[in-house]
Amino acid sequence: MELSTGISTFPMPAAVISVGIGDEANLITLAYVGKVCSSPPVVAVSIQPRRHSYQLIEKHREFVINYPTINQLREMDYCGTRSGRDLNKWEELNLTKEKGSVVQVPLIKEFPWNMECKVIQRTELGTHVCYFGEVVAVHSDSKFIRNNNIDPDKIDTFAYVSGNYIGLKKGAIGRHGFSLN
Repeated sequence: MELSTGISTFPMPAAVISVGIGDEANLITLAYVGKVCSSPPVVAVSIQPRRHSYQLIEKHREFVINYPTINQLREMDYCGTRSGRDLNKWEELNLTKEKGSVVQVPLIKEFPWNMECKVIQRTELGTHVCYFGEVVAVHSDSKFIRNNNIDPDKIDTFAYVSGNYIGLKKGAIGRHGFSLN
Protein backbone atom coordinates (compact mmCIF):
# COMPACT_ATOMS: atom_id res chain seq x y z
CA MET A 1 0.00 0.00 0.00
CA GLU A 2 1.35 3.39 -0.94
CA LEU A 3 1.31 6.03 1.81
CA SER A 4 1.54 9.81 1.79
CA THR A 5 5.13 10.99 1.37
CA GLY A 6 4.63 13.07 4.53
CA ILE A 7 4.36 9.94 6.68
CA SER A 8 7.49 8.83 8.49
CA THR A 9 7.98 5.10 8.28
CA PHE A 10 10.84 5.02 10.77
CA PRO A 11 11.27 6.06 14.42
CA MET A 12 12.67 9.51 15.09
CA PRO A 13 14.10 10.73 18.39
CA ALA A 14 11.77 12.96 20.35
CA ALA A 15 13.81 15.73 21.91
CA VAL A 16 13.31 19.08 23.57
CA ILE A 17 15.51 21.74 22.01
CA SER A 18 16.67 24.72 24.09
CA VAL A 19 17.14 27.99 22.21
CA GLY A 20 17.72 31.56 23.36
CA ILE A 21 19.63 32.98 26.30
CA GLY A 22 18.58 34.26 29.72
CA ASP A 23 14.94 35.26 30.14
CA GLU A 24 14.20 34.73 26.44
CA ALA A 25 15.29 31.05 26.55
CA ASN A 26 12.62 28.76 25.15
CA LEU A 27 11.95 25.05 24.69
CA ILE A 28 10.55 23.36 21.60
CA THR A 29 9.89 19.67 21.02
CA LEU A 30 11.19 18.34 17.72
CA ALA A 31 11.26 14.93 16.12
CA TYR A 32 13.19 16.23 13.12
CA VAL A 33 16.54 15.59 14.81
CA GLY A 34 19.42 13.43 13.66
CA LYS A 35 23.16 12.85 13.54
CA VAL A 36 24.54 13.55 10.09
CA CYS A 37 28.35 13.39 10.51
CA SER A 38 30.77 11.79 12.94
CA SER A 39 33.90 13.91 12.40
CA PRO A 40 33.28 16.63 13.20
CA PRO A 41 30.19 15.49 15.08
CA VAL A 42 27.22 17.25 13.44
CA VAL A 43 23.50 16.94 14.10
CA ALA A 44 20.60 18.46 12.21
CA VAL A 45 17.36 19.91 13.57
CA SER A 46 14.55 21.37 11.48
CA ILE A 47 12.21 24.14 12.64
CA GLN A 48 9.37 25.92 10.89
CA PRO A 49 9.99 29.69 10.57
CA ARG A 50 6.56 30.43 12.09
CA ARG A 51 7.68 28.91 15.42
CA HIS A 52 8.77 31.21 18.24
CA SER A 53 12.03 29.24 18.62
CA TYR A 54 13.00 30.01 15.03
CA GLN A 55 13.85 33.66 15.81
CA LEU A 56 15.93 32.57 18.82
CA ILE A 57 18.06 30.04 16.94
CA GLU A 58 18.54 32.60 14.16
CA LYS A 59 19.64 35.23 16.68
CA HIS A 60 22.07 33.17 18.77
CA ARG A 61 23.16 30.40 16.35
CA GLU A 62 23.27 27.85 19.19
CA PHE A 63 20.95 25.16 20.52
CA VAL A 64 20.92 22.31 22.99
CA ILE A 65 19.29 18.95 22.32
CA ASN A 66 17.80 17.61 25.57
CA TYR A 67 16.64 13.98 25.64
CA PRO A 68 14.07 12.95 28.26
CA THR A 69 13.42 9.64 29.95
CA ILE A 70 10.08 7.93 29.52
CA ASN A 71 9.05 9.45 32.88
CA GLN A 72 9.45 12.91 31.30
CA LEU A 73 7.14 12.23 28.36
CA ARG A 74 4.55 14.75 29.61
CA GLU A 75 7.12 17.56 29.82
CA MET A 76 8.41 16.72 26.35
CA ASP A 77 4.90 16.69 24.85
CA TYR A 78 3.98 19.92 26.67
CA CYS A 79 6.95 21.73 25.09
CA GLY A 80 5.70 20.72 21.64
CA THR A 81 2.06 21.72 22.13
CA ARG A 82 2.40 25.26 23.53
CA SER A 83 4.13 28.36 22.24
CA GLY A 84 6.85 30.23 24.09
CA ARG A 85 5.16 33.40 22.84
CA ASP A 86 2.31 32.67 25.27
CA LEU A 87 4.04 31.25 28.34
CA ASN A 88 7.34 30.39 29.97
CA LYS A 89 7.70 26.61 29.63
CA TRP A 90 10.64 26.52 32.04
CA GLU A 91 8.47 27.97 34.81
CA GLU A 92 5.28 26.10 33.89
CA LEU A 93 7.10 22.74 34.06
CA ASN A 94 9.46 23.61 36.95
CA LEU A 95 12.47 22.89 34.76
CA THR A 96 15.89 24.22 35.69
CA LYS A 97 18.13 26.14 33.29
CA GLU A 98 21.63 24.74 33.64
CA LYS A 99 24.69 26.48 32.26
CA GLY A 100 26.37 24.57 29.47
CA SER A 101 30.09 24.02 29.29
CA VAL A 102 30.47 25.70 25.86
CA VAL A 103 27.25 27.34 24.58
CA GLN A 104 25.26 30.12 26.24
CA VAL A 105 21.89 28.43 25.62
CA PRO A 106 20.82 26.57 28.79
CA LEU A 107 20.51 22.81 29.19
CA ILE A 108 17.50 21.25 30.91
CA LYS A 109 19.03 20.06 34.17
CA GLU A 110 16.31 17.46 34.81
CA PHE A 111 16.79 15.71 31.43
CA PRO A 112 19.58 13.09 31.59
CA TRP A 113 21.12 13.62 28.12
CA ASN A 114 22.13 16.96 26.58
CA MET A 115 24.08 17.91 23.46
CA GLU A 116 25.41 21.46 23.12
CA CYS A 117 25.53 22.59 19.49
CA LYS A 118 26.78 25.58 17.52
CA VAL A 119 25.10 26.25 14.17
CA ILE A 120 27.57 25.80 11.31
CA GLN A 121 25.08 25.87 8.43
CA ARG A 122 21.41 26.44 7.71
CA THR A 123 19.39 25.28 4.73
CA GLU A 124 15.86 26.27 3.77
CA LEU A 125 13.86 23.18 2.84
CA GLY A 126 10.27 24.15 2.07
CA THR A 127 8.23 24.27 5.29
CA HIS A 128 11.31 23.96 7.55
CA VAL A 129 14.75 25.43 8.00
CA CYS A 130 17.35 22.78 8.75
CA TYR A 131 20.13 23.79 11.11
CA PHE A 132 23.34 21.80 11.14
CA GLY A 133 24.96 22.07 14.52
CA GLU A 134 28.44 20.97 15.45
CA VAL A 135 28.25 19.08 18.73
CA VAL A 136 30.64 20.89 21.07
CA ALA A 137 29.75 19.12 24.34
CA VAL A 138 27.74 16.07 25.41
CA HIS A 139 26.40 15.41 28.90
CA SER A 140 24.77 12.41 30.53
CA ASP A 141 23.56 11.53 33.98
CA SER A 142 26.22 9.14 35.32
CA LYS A 143 23.63 6.46 36.11
CA PHE A 144 23.23 5.91 32.34
CA ILE A 145 26.98 5.45 31.68
CA ARG A 146 29.07 2.29 31.45
CA ASN A 147 32.67 2.20 30.16
CA ASN A 148 32.53 5.94 29.31
CA ASN A 149 29.56 5.41 26.98
CA ILE A 150 25.75 5.30 27.13
CA ASP A 151 24.73 1.97 28.70
CA PRO A 152 22.20 0.37 26.30
CA ASP A 153 20.79 -1.72 29.16
CA LYS A 154 19.75 1.43 31.03
CA ILE A 155 18.24 3.44 28.18
CA ASP A 156 14.80 4.60 29.27
CA THR A 157 13.48 6.77 26.48
CA PHE A 158 11.13 6.71 23.49
CA ALA A 159 10.83 7.57 19.82
CA TYR A 160 8.24 9.33 17.67
CA VAL A 161 6.51 7.52 14.80
CA SER A 162 3.63 9.08 12.81
CA GLY A 163 2.25 11.14 15.69
CA ASN A 164 2.77 8.47 18.36
CA TYR A 165 5.35 8.07 21.10
CA ILE A 166 6.83 4.58 21.10
CA GLY A 167 8.71 3.23 24.13
CA LEU A 168 12.10 1.77 23.39
CA LYS A 169 12.64 -1.58 25.01
CA LYS A 170 15.48 -1.48 27.48
CA GLY A 171 18.61 -3.36 26.59
CA ALA A 172 20.64 -3.91 23.47
CA ILE A 173 19.41 -6.52 21.00
CA GLY A 174 22.75 -6.65 19.21
CA ARG A 175 25.97 -4.70 18.83
CA HIS A 176 27.13 -3.13 15.56
CA GLY A 177 29.20 -5.70 13.69
CA PHE A 178 27.69 -8.78 15.36
CA SER A 179 26.96 -10.31 11.94
CA LEU A 180 30.70 -10.55 11.26
CA ASN A 181 30.99 -13.47 13.66
